[in-house]
Amino acid sequence: MSTPLNDQETCFSYLHETGEWRIYTNVKKHITKYTPLVKNPKTIQENGRVISIEGVLDNVTVSAYKKRKYDEKTRELMRKRMLNVREGEPDD
Repeated sequence: MSTPLNDQETCFSYLHETGEWRIYTNVKKHITKYTPLVKNPKTIQENGRVISIEGVLDNVTVSAYKKRKYDEKTRELMRKRMLNVREGEPDD
């Protein structure tokens, strides 16, 4: 049984004394993404499936960015550039 959406969470915490980042998550996408980056992850399994991980992130930098908002004109230019890349045409 999966974790209900309103109970899913990913938490990062920084331990200043040791300079380590810790993670806890029960979000499937984040379990897949972060498990390879965790030293000796503690996992909880249910029916042979990992439902949460916890541990210290190994040799990583954690940062947060403001989500970018693009106007319609910029999005259209980005679409055209991506289409050109996919079709192998030079960028104008």
